[in-house]
Amino acid sequence: MKSTKVLAFTNIIAPYRIPLSNKISEKGDFQFKVIALAGNEANRQWQVMRDLIRFDYQILPGWHGYVWRWELPVHLNWGTVRALREYKADIIITSGYDSLAYWQAFFYAQLFRKPFILCNESTLLSTTYRAGPIGMLKRFIIRHADAYIAFGKKSREYLEAFGAKSERIFTGIDTVDMDFFRQEAWSFKERPDFNSGRERFPNFLLLFVGQLIPRKGVIQVLKALAQLRDPEIGLLVAGGGPQEKELKQFCDDQGLRNIYFEGFQQQDALPRYYALADALILPSFKEVWGLVVNEALASGLYVLCSDRAGAAYDLIKEGWNGALFDPHNVEELAMLIQQTKEQIEEIRMRRQAIGEHACREFSIERSAQAFLDAIESVRKEQA
Repeated sequence: MKSTKVLAFTNIIAPYRIPLSNKISEKGDFQFKVIALAGNEANRQWQVMRDLIRFDYQILPGWHGYVWRWELPVHLNWGTVRALREYKADIIITSGYDSLAYWQAFFYAQLFRKPFILCNESTLLSTTYRAGPIGMLKRFIIRHADAYIAFGKKSREYLEAFGAKSERIFTGIDTVDMDFFRQEAWSFKERPDFNSGRERFPNFLLLFVGQLIPRKGVIQVLKALAQLRDPEIGLLVAGGGPQEKELKQFCDDQGLRNIYFEGFQQQDALPRYYALADALILPSFKEVWGLVVNEALASGLYVLCSDRAGAAYDLIKEGWNGALFDPHNVEELAMLIQQTKEQIEEIRMRRQAIGEHACREFSIERSAQAFLDAIESVRKEQA
């Protein structure tokens, strides 16, 4: 009987998180509930497929805002303490410390001596504050947590730098439903009209998936393509955002061709783009992880990945399934794109192997296991 109650706080129930929470709920020998601070955020256009949710969840009421300049969602919730009391949680998890509800959950755990687990995505590559009042607050909550879930090597390094004890860190990976992307991408490639559709694009086709905001570094890719001036290279841009007009204007000013702005795409539409492309490019100046890397690898794509992205250090085996680059160095990026184009026939031959490896090594099961291990560790200490 599942007697232990685990309550996990998160910002929103993102579609890519649903499979993970489903797996935790399915495999854990405890009751598991997710509390979201909001249904969505201003910088997200996701449609959450609630019919896929197989775990207990609740969305707290509250006031929500978004500071675009800092890419900062603001959630002022009410009913947090009531939810904690009504559920009578034995173990509390938060996915960060950047919202009032997370701090309420943390202090509730301290007051009533409930084990507190901090789930961390941040890395030293992505963090803004390591010192000062904000740095002190980070260190306070990290040092008082009972266990930690780290998404990858860089996330673990971050926790250790802020005072977390290594033996209490359970390292997994950030991931998505890898099998879904692999199966859907291959099903697109097997369609009778796929080849005729692919012939509309240049022979070597890059893909960017994400928000069109300065931090994502899409302008660097366009600058690199402007240097190359190669009509055999194309770029699919699956995403939208406030920088879209500026990026299109740059293409017009530079006379860039074969740049295809496709707009924002829901998750279930992305496999078509992964099927069409030869390589994903993630040029972010700052990126906590970069789940599009997971999606692309599952689909068998080669990935050109910014060395500022957390995913780069857990998912990329350089020269086999991708390569890393400095997003600030346009010349290096142009050279890497050219080299990848020259090797693309060889890369295409291992597309299936890349997808199989990614689905096997970067699965939802592996991510869920870090949660299960962290929960079990604090349960043992309770006993």
